[in-house]
Amino acid sequence: MIYKQKFKFILTLSAVALLFISCNKGTDKEQRPLAVVYDTYLYKSDITEIFPQGLSKGDSIKILNAYVDQWVRHKLMLRLSEENLTDEQKDVKKQLEDYRSSLLIFKYEQEFILQRLDTAVSYDEIKAFYNNNISNFTLNESVVKALYIKVRKDTPYVNKIKELYNSSKEEDIKALDNIVYQVADKFDYFGDKWLPFNLLQRQLPYPLENVDEYLRNSHSIEMEDGNYKYFINIRSAMFKGQTSPLEFEEVNIKSIIINKRKQKLINDLENKVYNDAFDHKKFKTF
Repeated sequence: MIYKQKFKFILTLSAVALLFISCNKGTDKEQRPLAVVYDTYLYKSDITEIFPQGLSKGDSIKILNAYVDQWVRHKLMLRLSEENLTDEQKDVKKQLEDYRSSLLIFKYEQEFILQRLDTAVSYDEIKAFYNNNISNFTLNESVVKALYIKVRKDTPYVNKIKELYNSSKEEDIKALDNIVYQVADKFDYFGDKWLPFNLLQRQLPYPLENVDEYLRNSHSIEMEDGNYKYFINIRSAMFKGQTSPLEFEEVNIKSIIINKRKQKLINDLENKVYNDAFDHKKFKTF
């Protein structure tokens, strides 16, 4: 019986949606139901906030159909649960109160943190944390500092790029930068920034085999496909299992330090509230 009713509601969703979009203001039309499951009705006034501004009529109908369908499914499952659970199983007052109290505490703590948290982290703090916890910073993949160029095969500068991209001389890097700025489809220079080699390899037309072995024995990668040539020069490389470089961990360490500050703020708050309540005899333990 449930699924017959459900099918009936779904069949009428589009028609109801059209009525919803096209109806004029009026008390009777405002109260026209969009759907009903047993004795529970869904009205237009219940869902006025689901539509972003500027939607076309077609998009509004799609959103309405999806919402009403989900509402019907939810009400049907709720009815099924109500009918099949015992009174004891349906008594969720304690869970609701636990959820409410946890949510209120969480909201207050977040507001407390927002007003007091110092998010400035110096390089010295980051470096000290890194050195004190260095055994925890181990690479789980290869990372590189590298130069990447993607350029059309028919550009007249291909040979010049090939001549310059492996050079570490400052004047060659500047000359290369001037050329690729004009002709390259993509140019990234990660000369002072570590990045996972896998991210760089995704920019190539096909993957390398035995990546770590290749990076240990060669600092240049040249590939081509139908229209493009690809040049990579590996300035530096570090491998899985080695100690992760500080520069690669800076963002992660900053996040850890800030999270520790958050936790300290919460712990200090809890201790203060507890101690104040103890001093003023606001609680007893038995």
